[in-house]
Amino acid sequence: MTRRRLMFALCAAALLLTACTGVPQTSSPQVVRPVNVGTPTSPTVNSPALNADPRTMVVDFLSANALVDDNHATARGFLTADATSRWSDDTVSVVDSLQVGNFRDGAITARGRKLGTVSASGIYTPVLEGDGTGGVVEPFSFRMKKVDGQWRIDALASGLILKSGEFQTLYQQRKVFFYDRTERHLVPDPRFTALSDPGRLAKWLLGQLIAGPRPQLQAAWTPELPAQSDPRQVSVVLGSPTTIEVPGASRLSSGTRDRLAAQLALTLDQVVPGSRMSILDNGQPVSVSLAGTRFTASEFSSAVSPANSSPALFYIRSGAVVDAAGRPLRGQLGTGQDHLSAVALASQPGSEDLLAAGTTGPVTNARLLVGTENTGLRETTLRGFLSRPTWAPNLDEVWIGNGSQVYRVTGTDPPAEVPVAGAGPVTGRVRALRFSPEGSRVAMVLDARDGDSAQVWVGSVVRTPGQSQVRIDSLEPITPQGIVVTDVAWNDQLKLFVIGRVLSGNSDNNVYEVQVDGSLWTPRQVINLPGSPDSITVSENVPAWVSVDGTVWTQTGGSWSNPGDKTTLGNNPTYLE
Repeated sequence: MTRRRLMFALCAAALLLTACTGVPQTSSPQVVRPVNVGTPTSPTVNSPALNADPRTMVVDFLSANALVDDNHATARGFLTADATSRWSDDTVSVVDSLQVGNFRDGAITARGRKLGTVSASGIYTPVLEGDGTGGVVEPFSFRMKKVDGQWRIDALASGLILKSGEFQTLYQQRKVFFYDRTERHLVPDPRFTALSDPGRLAKWLLGQLIAGPRPQLQAAWTPELPAQSDPRQVSVVLGSPTTIEVPGASRLSSGTRDRLAAQLALTLDQVVPGSRMSILDNGQPVSVSLAGTRFTASEFSSAVSPANSSPALFYIRSGAVVDAAGRPLRGQLGTGQDHLSAVALASQPGSEDLLAAGTTGPVTNARLLVGTENTGLRETTLRGFLSRPTWAPNLDEVWIGNGSQVYRVTGTDPPAEVPVAGAGPVTGRVRALRFSPEGSRVAMVLDARDGDSAQVWVGSVVRTPGQSQVRIDSLEPITPQGIVVTDVAWNDQLKLFVIGRVLSGNSDNNVYEVQVDGSLWTPRQVINLPGSPDSITVSENVPAWVSVDGTVWTQTGGSWSNPGDKTTLGNNPTYLE
């Protein structure tokens, strides 16, 4: 068996949970549509109507600002000259809907519940208030003025105002690739843009690559561009081949040139799929050791190693570990003598012996056991309110939450606490902890101390050279405060599956999808389940599994089904890590 590895792909259009959550490697990234948002009609407003009243002017401007035209010229036609010079269209406020008020005191106010914002660099920031359908109602004021007898907007806040459906129609999620600290894995940084012209899109993506990753990844990345080069002189010309001028590239080491080529190829492959590319320095081709002076994204597949196409599925039954067919594992793990409540399994390169970690005992005083399938499990010193364990990808290193702390156990070493830091205070009990497929990020479910919410937080895993010291950095919540989350799993590098419920409605647990940046929070179906799901596992190209009241279920199309001919007893399903 081989460890689960990362596939370079991004799930494309919105579907109900299907039997295969992955997409082919050649798929272009698409926005995932929430099931409760219809496809909006294209705005038809082309210019201000003659003698229109102030409210009509604002309504038509809001339609025109959803048009994708050069510099939003149509929308600017509704503004005075002064407003046109001040207004910027490089940011976005995404709202659930808009209500435009009446003309009072020289102004019109539109109101909508804000879902999130998009910065000029395409970084989406979610609004965390609310229950996933929006936050507080925000006013958008438009000061009106008559110009040559016609009403125009004379003052407004900068940025586009788009309804959710408009945003998802106009904007695509793209990926900018950066190397982690180990320089072994490329990590996609998701960005949203409305650009579709290949030349402009390639230039924009290259600009984001030069500028570096979002703040949450700053502590965990390694730059590959030449430090001595002027970023303003880096340029791209699409063609055969596509050329990227990078001053100083010829003076980089061979390994750095390879990594730079990989970043450029995988980032720009979204614009010109399969195109051959070449790095130039002062107009001269720069050689890359893996491919000479011309390369394609496929030649750097090792940086985004494909996922295991069919990772094995396991779950707990009567304290024993069984596979998807219900067959017990060999030895101690399959006997049930450890009375396991949860388990994590990982393969070892060149060995058929699986790494294993499990929890046992009462919920408030559980114990962590660690070992292998062949040797059985040994007890560690960790006791307390434990989360399910998880293995760090490609490492003999198991992580687990214990109350509000995170610990890791490497080999036979005693447990070591992992420092955790965020932009603000990080508090609450760790209910769940999961690594991204390549191991550079971690998703955690943290209970609020007041007990009235639990959110998914995502942070960067920062390792020192030699990996002797590890910490979680830039941990930030990505899900609304009005959701009580109980479990989380990574579907791919950019998408998470979540079990949670809306706090205000006293509803049952539901399955949600959410992107790693908090965008596209989307409820999914729980058809056929006998109750509320309590745990979930998923991986690329395989169906999700959940447990419900001591039974396990697998996704089938848009619903869930028993994996066998009758109800299958078990809990805490997990894919081989």
